[in-house]
Amino acid sequence: MRDTRLYFAYGSNINLEQMAHRCPDAEVVGSVTLAGYELTFRGRTDGSGVANIEPKDGASVPGLLWRITPKCEQALDHYEGVPRLYVQQDVTVRDADGKEYAVMAYVMTDLFREPSMPSPFYFQGIRDGYAQNGMDEKPLEDALMQCRAEVSAIMAQRQPRTGKAHRSRGTSR
Repeated sequence: MRDTRLYFAYGSNINLEQMAHRCPDAEVVGSVTLAGYELTFRGRTDGSGVANIEPKDGASVPGLLWRITPKCEQALDHYEGVPRLYVQQDVTVRDADGKEYAVMAYVMTDLFREPSMPSPFYFQGIRDGYAQNGMDEKPLEDALMQCRAEVSAIMAQRQPRTGKAHRSRGTSR
C-alpha cells in the first residue's frame, strides 16, 4: 500500500470484525507490545469508559499493529473523536522478535481521564479482539479490575458520611 502509516491499536480496534467495518483497507501487521505504558479505562465516572494508554514505568500494553491508509486514518480519527476525546501520539512498539516500529496511537485527552467502567458490550468487543489475535487476556482483565477498584474508591469518597456526630448537650439548671 502506498501512503500508509503504522497504527497501534490496544482497545476496540484490535477486533478484526470491527476494524473491517471501520477501515476495510487496513492490513494487520501483527501483535506488538508498548513498553512503559499501562492499559486503563477512562472517561467520565458517570458514563461508559473506553480504553486508554497511560505512561507507567515497568508496565506494558499488548496490542495489534495495523497498516492504514489516509482514508482509514480519517475514519479512525472520526471514530476516536479526534481532537476532543483522543489525540494522535507517536509511540514505539516492539514485536515478539524485538523489532521496533515507530507508530501512531490514539491517547485520551485530559477532558476525559477519570476512571470509568467500560460497558459490557465494549469490553466484550475488546476481549473478542484479543481472542481473534491469540493474545493473552490477562492484561485486559487486570485493567478492568484496576478500573473497578479506582471507580469504587472515587465513589466511596463521594458518598456522604452516614455516621452522625454525637454531641453531649450540657444542661444548666
